[in-house]
Amino acid sequence: MLLVLGDYWQPDRDERTEIGELVHRAKDQGDPGAASELAERFASLATALPETPGGLPRLVTPVPPSDGGRPDLAAMLASSLAAAGAGEYRPSLIVKRNPTPRMRHLDPERRPEVAASAGYSAREPVAGRHIVVVDDVVLTGTTLNAVAACLHDAGAASVTAAAAARARCR
Repeated sequence: MLLVLGDYWQPDRDERTEIGELVHRAKDQGDPGAASELAERFASLATALPETPGGLPRLVTPVPPSDGGRPDLAAMLASSLAAAGAGEYRPSLIVKRNPTPRMRHLDPERRPEVAASAGYSAREPVAGRHIVVVDDVVLTGTTLNAVAACLHDAGAASVTAAAAARARCR
């Protein structure tokens, strides 16, 4: 399941939506005000999460960043979602063993290979747990699929993905 706050681009135009503009300002321009506003809005997705059976709370974790030099918007969004009641925030649940370039700069044909080369794994036991994986922008879903596969392989009961914006190939 994928929950998305909004689209990045206006339909049929190369113009950002309101959400797309917030993501751009927060992620690409390092605007802390835009990041805070986006995180506040993102928290509303907590009410859209499906019910989970059993007594254990969900675990909420960001996708590890591809570039450690930029502010980690996915971590800020995951923290906000957890604070809104989505589950326990686990910022380091997913480990990425190898650095990768930002996916938006790659040909879609190469993305699965690059995502697989990241070497994602769970840092702690996840067997039987329901997990929400947060990313800032989803284009093809390759990164989220790779992270979800590693969590399922580690025994997660379910994995739900959440993103601030859905982009399209331009």
